[in-house]
Order: sequence, then structure tokens, then C-alpha cells
Amino acid sequence: MNYKNERKRWGWVCGCAVLFVASVACAKSTVPETIIFAGDDNYPPLQWVDESGKNRGMIFELEKSLVERQGRQSEHRLMDWAAAIDQLESGEVDVVAMFASKKRSEKFLFTTPFYFLTHGIYGLRGSPGVSDVASLSGKRVALEKKGYAEEALSENHIAVIPVLREDFEAALRAVINGEAEFAVVPQQLANRAIALKKMDLQPLGPPIWPRPYVFAVSAERPGLHEWLQNELGLVISSGRYYDIFERWRSQIEWSEKAGWWRYKWLLLGLAGVLLLALLGYGYSWQMRNLVQRRTRDLEEALDSQKKAESELRHWASHDRLTGLATRAGFFSQLQTISRDKVQQKKSCVLLVLKLTDLNEIICALGFQIGEGMLAAVGQRFQKQNFLAVGHFGRGVFAVLAEGTVSSIEDLIDVSPLSVGGMDMEPRFGVGVARLEGIQCDVTEVLRQAETAMAVGASRRRYWMHYHPGMDPDPQALFVIRDFRRMQGEGLSVCLQPQVDLSSGTVVGAEVLVRWNHPSLGELSPAYFVPLLERAGLISRLTEYVLHEAVRIAAGLRHDGLPTCLSVNVSAVDLLGTDLYRVVLQALEKYQGRPEDLRLEMTETSVISDPEKVSEVVARLAELGVECSIDDFGVGFSSMSYLRQFAVSEIKIDRSFVSDMLEEDAHYAIVRAVIALAHELNMTVVAEGPEDNDTVKALMDLGCDRIQGYVFSRPVPLSAFYDIRTRTLAVGDRLEA
Repeated sequence: MNYKNERKRWGWVCGCAVLFVASVACAKSTVPETIIFAGDDNYPPLQWVDESGKNRGMIFELEKSLVERQGRQSEHRLMDWAAAIDQLESGEVDVVAMFASKKRSEKFLFTTPFYFLTHGIYGLRGSPGVSDVASLSGKRVALEKKGYAEEALSENHIAVIPVLREDFEAALRAVINGEAEFAVVPQQLANRAIALKKMDLQPLGPPIWPRPYVFAVSAERPGLHEWLQNELGLVISSGRYYDIFERWRSQIEWSEKAGWWRYKWLLLGLAGVLLLALLGYGYSWQMRNLVQRRTRDLEEALDSQKKAESELRHWASHDRLTGLATRAGFFSQLQTISRDKVQQKKSCVLLVLKLTDLNEIICALGFQIGEGMLAAVGQRFQKQNFLAVGHFGRGVFAVLAEGTVSSIEDLIDVSPLSVGGMDMEPRFGVGVARLEGIQCDVTEVLRQAETAMAVGASRRRYWMHYHPGMDPDPQALFVIRDFRRMQGEGLSVCLQPQVDLSSGTVVGAEVLVRWNHPSLGELSPAYFVPLLERAGLISRLTEYVLHEAVRIAAGLRHDGLPTCLSVNVSAVDLLGTDLYRVVLQALEKYQGRPEDLRLEMTETSVISDPEKVSEVVARLAELGVECSIDDFGVGFSSMSYLRQFAVSEIKIDRSFVSDMLEEDAHYAIVRAVIALAHELNMTVVAEGPEDNDTVKALMDLGCDRIQGYVFSRPVPLSAFYDIRTRTLAVGDRLEA
């Protein structure tokens, strides 16, 4: 920027100021004789109340100069920043200096900026650096109440835990006191306060949010805004603004050598006065030097700002640990590259890879080794001839490669890496999707690759190509949503009788849930129960069925038909909830008896934490509630469970019972389980017999009870009352 252009611009400003005089006169009637300014009472060096109770600061002096020209009066009220904003909104004060922002412009009218300020991220000295503002998500961050930083974090959807304080110094002290991990406050002011008050703090990243500082008035007072704008223009064009700024410059643009520079500017000012007296044009000379100096300072500031913005843009789209593109950066690359490759009619594949052993590495060898592993994998990917590489965080990488691929070895080098002096072999779970067709949607392709990776992990396969069958059922989302909203509406239970083979009487039943959805009709438990289990809602369903079972059992006992009712419980019920408390509440609510309730658990539901499950089962047994192992024979380590858990019943899985007469191996398993259970004084229930020959075979083997369609399907409570009073023989059907 040269001096001639700058002189023209200032000449234009001065001319405009003269032209505005007439409009000021017209608006004069809307401007009060005493202008009430408000601001933060602890915002040095811009404005503050000193120890003697006097207002001080650059803004305070600038505000006084705005009203002096026309002989108006001014009143300056400094207070907590939040109170100043509130009083400006309510009309109790006329003018407040603040950061300009889009949100604030909805309520206020802004003048031309008279300075630019940035914010900074501060933490304890020695703390690691912060790459960007988004890194603060989920952290405790000290902010000035109703300050610009609070507004900016909200607008950028960065969910921090706000620690609000009355001013920026209090926010800094909150970090020192351990009340917050970081503080986000105006940088120029914070640097000065930290140096003068010897706070053990430091900036943790580059400047953020360069914003203009302006005077603001209510949007309902355009006349006052026009007057204020004109007066500010005249103060700037006359040079009075620069006089004020020079007096405060060393305090605002703080450095440890600020005192020496203050004397330098004082000497320059004296020289300017001497030249003015001797040469007769000192004022213009001073203005020229001021303009040149400010121009140079502004150019340096703009260069610094551009460098900081360039660095911020880079790290906003790149991971600092690996140097690879983040999800947003990779997606941008993916859009550009895929478009070019499609136009060239070249095929590409997208791989999403998860470092499967990362958590184990961190647990066994420490976080630093885990980070070293991630960095080493990232460096290896960068050296390979991929079209694009990204790291989405927590060991999830993405790779775009040209051509086709049939196995991970075709593209990825999985040889050992040297990390912390150890050779470690990276292992990945990989999802693969193809980019093809002119209308290729890269968002969809990325989703497909991630879906394939997730499905592969659930199936314990390290390599999986996407196919449409992997996509979730859209109806499932509505079913889960409706279950949350409906709070049990449409749920009901039915009972499938258990018949004692020695007496032919019904001695128990399994309680089975049904759901009559208002729009989808009857939903099969085989469909909605797994959905609720995956969504973390199965405990609500179990609690409903438990309460119904206890209520029904209490009613049957009251009617002289005591019956033990069985309820299925999941791994979540056994490990993730207080099942003992739920059972106890149900028994107390309906005055039920523990011996009328039996809990059925599958072998697979207890394998994750057998010790914890054993404790739960033991407490229930002490209460008097019986427990049973359901689907016996299809899980893991079945014999050890019989020894470890306090169970009184075994239910043989229907997969062995239904075809035991055709499959010799299944017949042998059923016979062995019955014999073993009887040796351990346990009752045996055979699930799923559908014909009389199977029932006779089970009777010959000494099976205790039958639960299957050969006698009855699940029935409602009203029908169960009739069944409960009957005595059966082989060939009878309870529903007939």
C-alpha cells in the first residue's frame, strides 16, 4: 500500500465527513444532550475503573472526544460486561463498544471499526498446544459471560463445558485455580494481564477470530447511530484518534519492552512539535508519518493474520499426529479426485481401515506407543502410491486407490513397523466400496465402506466388500423410535405351558412378549427383540415382562393355581442393570412369591463376564427366585456353567429335540444332558417337540417336562386358566 493511495483514501473520508454534517443536523433532535456510554469495568487497557474509582482507558478517552466537538455531555458507566449488554438492550445506556458479529447485528447498529482484536486459547504454562478451537469440544473452558467467545463457540457448534466469569481476568484465574482447563479471551488484553500480574499461563495456539471492534447502539435508534458514525469519522480524519491511540499503543500491543518504545514515541512526538513550529506544516508531516506507520503496522498485521489463517485452514483439515487429512479434508479430496477419475473412465476403490489392536496396544504398552503406532501407519500410507489418504481419528484410516482389489495384501503393506524400539505388526479391519458411474455420490460410497467395515467387525472378519444386504432395515429405526415414545403401549404377554411328563399336569409356563404396533400390526419378537437389544432398550422390555410375570403369577396363586412362570433375561439385564432390584420391586408391588418366578438365561448371555453373572444369580437364589439355563448345548463351556451357577433347571435347545429321532448324534446329546442334569439334581425341560413319538422318546429317557407345539402354542392368560386345570396324556393337544 503506497502513500499516494492512502492520502486519496483519507481525503475521501474527510470529504464524506463534511457531506455528512447536514445529515447530522437533521438527526440532532434524536440525539440526547448527555450521551451515556457503558462498558466493562475490568477491560484494561481499553477501559477499566482504577483503584481510585476513576474511569480510564483508550475507549474512555475516545468516547469523550466524540462528544466534545459539539459541546455535548457524556456519562460513562463501567460495570460487569453482561450488565452492560443488558442495559444497552433495555435502553438504559446509549452506546457500548464491542466486537462486531452477525448475531449482535440483529439487535444493534455498528459504527466503522476503530480497532481489530483477536482471541487466544490459554492454559497453564507447559501445557501441550491446541491445534484448533474444535479441539476444545467436551473440555471445561473459561469464558467471559455474554462475551464474543461464548457466542462464537455456540455458532460453530463446539460443545464445550462453559465456565462463565464476570471478566476476562477472572476467566484466566479460573484456569490457574483448576476450575477450567482452558480460557478463551481477547489475546492483546490477556497477554498484558499475564505479564503484569505474573500469571503462570501461556497461549496454546495461534490467534483466532480476528474481529473488528466497534461502537454499538440499539437498532431502534438509527438517528443516534448516524450521529455517532459521523463523529467517529471526524475524530479519525482530524487525527485525534491517532493521538489517543498512540498514548495507549504500548499497552494494547503489549510486549516486555513496551516501556522503551513509549519513550521512543514520546521523543518522536516532541520532534514533530518542533518541526511543526519551525516549518509550519508539522501537522501534515505528523499525519503523513502516522499514516505511513499505521499502514506498515496494518500490512504486518495482515501478513501475520494471513499466515495464521493459512495455518489454521491447514490444520482444520489435517490431523496433527499423522499429518493426514481429517474426515472433512479427505472428503474434499475424494470429491475432486473421484470426479476426475470418472471422467477418465478409470475405476477406483475406497477402503476404510480400522487398526483393530489399538486399544490393546494402549492398555498393554501405554498411550505414547499407541500414538507412535498411529503415526507410523500414517507415514507408511503417505509413502504408498495412493490417490488420497486420511485419518478419521482413533485408528480409523481411509484410502482411495486406483483399480480393483481382492485382498488387503493387494494394496496395504502389513509388514511389522518399528515403534518405540519394538517391531509391531499392524492389523486392520477393512471395508471396501467401489466408485463407479458418472453420478457417483462420494458421500454414499464413504458410507458403504464404513458400513462394510462395521459389518466385518461384527462378523469377526478382517476384510469385507460392501453389498446392499449390509444396509440396515429402514423400518428398524421407526420401530426403535416408537418403542421409546410409546412407553409400553401395545405390549402384551402370552404363556406357553410346560407340562410335567410324569403327572400330565401343567406346572409352569414361559412368559413371551408380543407387540401390536399401531401402524405395523403384530410384530414378531424374533424381529423387534434383537433390535431393542442392539439399541440398548432391552432392559425396559425385560422390566415390563418381569412385572407382568409376577402380576400374573400372584393372580394364579390367589386363584389356587400356583404356577412358576419363566422370563428370559439378556446379557444387558444381567450385567448392565440392577436385576435384583427390579425383581424385588416387582415382587413387592404385586405381593408375589419368589418361588413363582424363574429367570432363563442363555449360555451366550453369560460368557462375557461369568463371575459377575454368578454373583447376580447367587443373590437371586438367596431371594428364592429360581434360575435356568436356556438353549442348553449351543453355547460355550456348558459343563463349567453347571458347576459355577446356582441354577435349578436346564432347557435343552429345540435344535436338538426337534429332530432327535432322525439324528443319532442329537438323540445322544439329549440323553446325555438328561442323565447329567439328574445327577446334579436339576430339572430338565425339552423345548420344541412337535409330535407324539418325540414325546414318548423323551419320556423313555426320563425327561421331566415338555414345552412345545405338540401340546400347546403360546396362549393368552384367559386360555391359560383353562389349560392349567387339565391333566394330559400323550396325544392330547391343549388347544384342541
